[in-house]
Amino acid sequence: MAEVVKCSDNHNMSNKKARKERILKNLKNQNRKKLVLLIFTVILCLCGVVSGVMATVSTIKKSRSEKTVRVAFYGLSEEYVKVLKERIPVEEKITLKCDVLSEGNLDLGALKQKYDMLFTWKGEVTDTLEASSEDIPAKILDTMPSSLKNKKCVPILLDHCELAYSIDVVNNSSGSLPSSYSSFLNYLNTAKSQVFSPFFCAGADDRIITAFVGSLVEATGGVQAYNALISEFKAGTNFNELLEKKLGNSSVTLGSVLETIKAWPKEGLAHPAWFSGQKNDLIYFAHDNHVGVFFTFLHDHREIPYETISKFESFVVPPISSTTEYGIIAPAISCMLLSDNSNCKRYLAEFFTEEAQAELSNYTKLAPVHSRAQAYDRQADDVRYWAASCPGGALPDLYLAVWQRNPAGCVEFAKNIRNMIQ
Repeated sequence: MAEVVKCSDNHNMSNKKARKERILKNLKNQNRKKLVLLIFTVILCLCGVVSGVMATVSTIKKSRSEKTVRVAFYGLSEEYVKVLKERIPVEEKITLKCDVLSEGNLDLGALKQKYDMLFTWKGEVTDTLEASSEDIPAKILDTMPSSLKNKKCVPILLDHCELAYSIDVVNNSSGSLPSSYSSFLNYLNTAKSQVFSPFFCAGADDRIITAFVGSLVEATGGVQAYNALISEFKAGTNFNELLEKKLGNSSVTLGSVLETIKAWPKEGLAHPAWFSGQKNDLIYFAHDNHVGVFFTFLHDHREIPYETISKFESFVVPPISSTTEYGIIAPAISCMLLSDNSNCKRYLAEFFTEEAQAELSNYTKLAPVHSRAQAYDRQADDVRYWAASCPGGALPDLYLAVWQRNPAGCVEFAKNIRNMIQ
């Protein structure tokens, strides 16, 4: 009997010991879980603190960086730089740094890193930077016609590649300015019985002769043909190979356009050496009523004495068909935002009030882009209207579109044009 009791006591002692071990094990597990939870909580807190510190540092850095606004002006005349710079406010707590960059080779990667805003002509430079630039605020774009809106590169003022018609010759012909390419050719044929040189331009100027050829490509083939020509140049297509390439979906080729103007002197439609004409020659012919129509830029138009230019009426290079999508060759002084500096957006908005646009137009004698701003004169107002009414809007001339950083390329193309048509 005593042995039975003894065994039972041993059994109870074993159970108590097992329960005690289980309890201790559970306590250890619970403590371990609490420790893990505590460690996890501490880590989360540390992450929050680090994130907060980093966010604060980032905010401080951004705040400091925004206290400096770095502005670049590229390829603009001294006059235009002065006018634009005057519109950028000088504020007490913000450092304004402005650099004028000369035309020619330009490292766009370094430009993007170094500056917040870029003022230049829309063209090859802005097209290359477009993908990495900041969006223009919608409030700014809403001030201008839809055909001029560009959320990456906003136009400020427009120049124009124009045809200036003799008012006397127009009145003695159809009485109205040619509105189509075919009526333009008819006008030249009519003018040859009235003036020495129905057509003329300062063809010795490389930019003018290339712009004229580009304008004829756009007029006869539309925006698509013009953009195709630009793409071929950018791709490095050889001049002789390019002559026979159809541009876009049209049948127009560079060769067909050059063959057309090559024939003009033989047909009595242009001075025998118009492609070597100087600006002084143009002014002389225009003053003495020896020319029926001449091609020039609006900014060059402004340099012609009033007594001479008042005899002429400016108009677009007319398209071959109203069904062709076309634009006008109207180089645009533009701005791009190269960083997200909020001050830049604020400064840029100052260029697009009615008052600011009117003042800019008056100072430069170029066309404003604001829909309601007063233009310098009727010519500037007309340019804005034509750009707004053309589906393709304002397009850069070939020099800006292709050779903005490589002027030697424009010189070479102009040389090839003269060699072919003379």
